[in-house]
Amino acid sequence: MGKALEVRPRKSTNVTLPPEVLERAKQLGINLSRASERGVREEIQEAEGLRWAEDNAELVAAYTAMVDRDGLPLAKYRTF
Repeated sequence: MGKALEVRPRKSTNVTLPPEVLERAKQLGINLSRASERGVREEIQEAEGLRWAEDNAELVAAYTAMVDRDGLPLAKYRTF
C-alpha cells in the first residue's frame, strides 16, 4: 500500500506579486501556496548555506592551508 499523506498545519500569509505573474500562474493552474513554499524553502536553503560558509570560513581556510602544506589526509589509500 502507498504511504499515507502527512497532514501538516499551515498558516495563512499575504504575498504580493506583479499582476502579470499572478495572471500567468492562474492561467497555468499553478498552486500559488505550493509554488511559494517551494521558493521560500529554496531561499532558506541558500541563506543557510551562505551562513554556514560565513560561520566556517576560518575553519575552511585553515583546512585548505593544511592540505596545501601536507597534502590530502589518507591520500596514500586512494585507488584512483
